[in-house]
Amino acid sequence: MKNIPSSELIKRRHFIVRSCALGTSLCFGCSSYFSLINAQVTQEKKTYRDKIEMNSGMSYEQVFNFSFRNLLIPQLLEVANQLGRDKLIDILKVATYKVCSKNEIMDRFYSTIPEEFWKNAMEINILEDTPDLKIWKTTKCLWAKTFRDAGAGDIGYALICYGDVADYKSRNLAFERNSCLMMGDDCCHFKITTIK
Repeated sequence: MKNIPSSELIKRRHFIVRSCALGTSLCFGCSSYFSLINAQVTQEKKTYRDKIEMNSGMSYEQVFNFSFRNLLIPQLLEVANQLGRDKLIDILKVATYKVCSKNEIMDRFYSTIPEEFWKNAMEINILEDTPDLKIWKTTKCLWAKTFRDAGAGDIGYALICYGDVADYKSRNLAFERNSCLMMGDDCCHFKITTIK
């Protein structure tokens, strides 16, 4: 039997240990790699329609920040700087009134928003609810918070709240609101009466 120097044995052991470790790592790495590839292939099978109908995983506040605070409000404030704030408010009120007077537009708007959305975006206290009279107070409103925090409550009123005036009038309902969160009040006080 041939004697192998101990240094050669150590080199062989290191080689074997390292080879096993490398082989094991590659096996785990390959399985992870193939899992990633399979996940991507599965994801690619979804149609665009499937993807856009998925829950986005955003909180209500994130939705409002995305929709209003991060881009739209800064753009409107820049338009106000160039055009004049009062003129922008007047233009927004006219546009909001015209759009919100169209029942088909407002029906489409309301039909896309689940009841749960309203419950989570606002806190409402119903004071009276009969077929001919509805009175309630809104004490928290994510629209008002978003616009007021951005220093744009007046713009938010013209763009969002002013639509109530047109919407209720187009449905033959008398509308009164003597306080408004968007304008700095502690609540929105609504009174809706059926016109006979």
